[in-house]
Amino acid sequence: MTRATPRSHPNGGASATLTIDSRTGRLLVENPERLPVTFRAAMEQQLGHGVAIGCASPEYALTLRPAPPDEGATVPCVRLAGYWYDSLIEGPGRRSVAKFQGCSIHCRGCITPDSWDPSARALVSVNRLADTLLDPTYERDGVTLLGGEPTAQPAGLLALVRALRLRGCPHILMYSGYTYEALQRIAERQTVISAVLEEIDVLIDGPYVATLADGAGSWTGSANQRVIDLPTTRRLGRIVLLARPEVASASPNQPDENEVCHWS
Repeated sequence: MTRATPRSHPNGGASATLTIDSRTGRLLVENPERLPVTFRAAMEQQLGHGVAIGCASPEYALTLRPAPPDEGATVPCVRLAGYWYDSLIEGPGRRSVAKFQGCSIHCRGCITPDSWDPSARALVSVNRLADTLLDPTYERDGVTLLGGEPTAQPAGLLALVRALRLRGCPHILMYSGYTYEALQRIAERQTVISAVLEEIDVLIDGPYVATLADGAGSWTGSANQRVIDLPTTRRLGRIVLLARPEVASASPNQPDENEVCHWS
């Protein structure tokens, strides 16, 4: 799947992105508040009222059966807030998404404060979660891990990343409220975080800053967040942002799946 670059309005106004999912027939409108009132009204007249969703806050999320006590004590587990398939807004292409429970960052304006409590929800087996995220019934270009804060469960996070790789997952993206530099400092004390950073492909880093929300880019919630190309960053020893993330694809040889247009 390839996403086109949003066009800027000739008078400097913002643009909204409309994505037609050719597999499901659904229309995804990013930043609908930026649409002209008359155009938005015409869309609602033709298509009906839409359902508001947001990054890490879909219309619905699926859950897994909790790990029994004996399993929880003997196999790697994570505390899971939920998971879903067919995301077009949380990384390149079509994604399966796992939402980790627990976060101590508590960004002001966070849309998922329900994910903060580290004791909420249930522990689930990492192997069962990996199998579920890679369910062949659903198409995907990769898996996205978000929260909450995934690195708040470092051992389970690394176990899940490795389980996904073992099962052939080609592309893993992780959101973190910590910057890459902060994660590197944490990694000096927790080597498991260093191992996670060595395993994943893309890191979207930094806290959500409500005052910078209008400057959000592809897959980010606010302008301060970066989309970091980790393989290139590791190779060059300096932070390298993913080139033109709005057109990046986890499967560059695939034909375009979805039609994307922009209304300014």
